[in-house]
Amino acid sequence: MENKHLDVFEELHDQLLNYPRNTLWDEYLKVIVREQLKQFKYSDSGFEPEKLSRQQIYARAKKTDENRVDSQTAKNAVKTSKLKSTLTAFIDSQPDCKKAFLQLGYKPIIVATTSDGGSKNKALLWMDIQAINSANVEQEHIDEVSLLETDEDSDDEDLSSVTYERKATSDIKLSLLVRLFFKKGELKMLSVSGISLMLLLMLSALVDILIVIYSILVLLLLSDLPSFKLWQAMVFLVFIPVAYLNWRYFLMPLQSLPQHRVIKAPMFFANINDDNADIEMYRNKDKLNIARITEFTAVCPICSGVIELANGKPDQKPPLVGRCKEAPHAHVYSFDRMTMKGYFLGVPDYLINMESKD
Repeated sequence: MENKHLDVFEELHDQLLNYPRNTLWDEYLKVIVREQLKQFKYSDSGFEPEKLSRQQIYARAKKTDENRVDSQTAKNAVKTSKLKSTLTAFIDSQPDCKKAFLQLGYKPIIVATTSDGGSKNKALLWMDIQAINSANVEQEHIDEVSLLETDEDSDDEDLSSVTYERKATSDIKLSLLVRLFFKKGELKMLSVSGISLMLLLMLSALVDILIVIYSILVLLLLSDLPSFKLWQAMVFLVFIPVAYLNWRYFLMPLQSLPQHRVIKAPMFFANINDDNADIEMYRNKDKLNIARITEFTAVCPICSGVIELANGKPDQKPPLVGRCKEAPHAHVYSFDRMTMKGYFLGVPDYLINMESKD
């Protein structure tokens, strides 16, 4: 017997891997179809899907431990209706994908169960296939969806606000230099390591100042230094922008941490394979300042891209805002680390136009 489930799932998996956009909702779909392929099997009773909870989908998409994912966080992040609309939009936007499913005569669909409440009665999601151009099957699917969709999925999504998540410190890959001072991603400012780091930063700032002063003096007194060659003067001239870059992008952000409480981690703080990291300062139970390496992210409600903290300038007044990686200048949100909320800061009437199109 021809294995239609396997053909459809493999086609979708390949299309998702080749699709240029990389949003969290695409990752959810990849997780679901990957698990169907991994546990794929047939029996006398037919196709047996791999059913996943929202926590499992969320944790595997974010590459974190499932036990660290709060059930409410996963419930708010993984919406059945949004998954279905994302899958439909993906197929419709990819001509090769749509053509392949038409040739197979089947397309993938998201199926979900309802939850009766309680930790042991979680809603489960999986992937199945549906015959294309079959009125009976289509009507059965509509009836099934109307019974299975939960109340929270029927609510209209609010495009004007986002909810941020704080990545666990243990999940951040630190550079070797930072690991010398930050123990398990955290640094007590009044500890030996904290004081040593502050002294090192002060020494670095002093060296920058001395380099600039010395380079300027060499250039001014070049005519009085007959043994000094032009190429040597050019070398000293290069030290000036190097000192400025160290001051501007390394020392200045760290100096503003006590005031702003959250800053973007300077270069070389995170591992070279991680392109995003933040530093947050908070007070522990003893009212002592502690700096920790973390990452604040959210899901863009407009395009489902990943929102990361970025510099507010030049278009925004706050020093840090949330910018969508897919549209960093259009999908902009505020950031409040105490409430972990953000509100739309983009072009006025932008959301009104978006909602009117929907």
